[in-house]
Amino acid sequence: MRHESAAFAALTMLTLVGLLNLANVQQVSAYETTFYFHNYRELSISLGQLEFGGFQVSSIETDPSSTSARAYADVTPDQPNGGGSSPTLSSLIYVSGQHSGYAAVVAWFTTPFTIGVSLDGDVVMHVWMSSNDGVWPWEGSEYFMGIGDYSPGTTVPLTILWTYTSNAAAGNVFTNSPTEYTASLHIGQHEFQPGSMLTFFAGAASKKQGYQFTVHFDSPSWSSRAEIPADPSLTVPEFDNLVIIVVVAITLIPLFRNRLESDRHGKDFRNTR
Repeated sequence: MRHESAAFAALTMLTLVGLLNLANVQQVSAYETTFYFHNYRELSISLGQLEFGGFQVSSIETDPSSTSARAYADVTPDQPNGGGSSPTLSSLIYVSGQHSGYAAVVAWFTTPFTIGVSLDGDVVMHVWMSSNDGVWPWEGSEYFMGIGDYSPGTTVPLTILWTYTSNAAAGNVFTNSPTEYTASLHIGQHEFQPGSMLTFFAGAASKKQGYQFTVHFDSPSWSSRAEIPADPSLTVPEFDNLVIIVVVAITLIPLFRNRLESDRHGKDFRNTR
């Protein structure tokens, strides 16, 4: 009897440990992850022809020496801990469409995905920007944010997934001091292929050629970032599944107990003979 109780306890523990180890092995993406925009290195890339927010742009070439188009790597879940970056841009890129004018843009890129990654849900971008440039009411200005899929080596390297454009301001859309601007964007079940990169961008446009504004990021004080529904590069245990597995394990315990009781009674019956 004592040996059977010990065997039952050992079997129960092995079942729980095995199922809990299974929960630790089977990992899923986090529900929401914050990605911070860093200035680890600047990129020289071609974004190609773009159309977003009612704008059409013939082509955009980013370069560290450019005053109207800059690109940075990497976008990561690591919180910024340095002094930050604050590039001042001049709206020199001609845009046409609903409102013709001049724009400038900053883009941030994740590292290339090593496997296919699916992204579905709302993305909330937070970008700190400022401007003390004088803008006449008839020149106006507005800012924009967006996310895209950048696949180097393709004919159209950047696919715009979603954009947000603010209401046009009669004058300067930004304040003199750095202010956090937020936009909610939606991604509908987009599949990123291996080698592609998740891209975030922000900028401003005005009828004033050379309109200047500053983008602030990679700093604890100016934590420009994006909250995405799942982090493709970071997995964590899914605790809901863990609870279900524990419940299943507990449900199996009486089955083991009944089996042991059955074996014990059968053994006792045979011994009486």
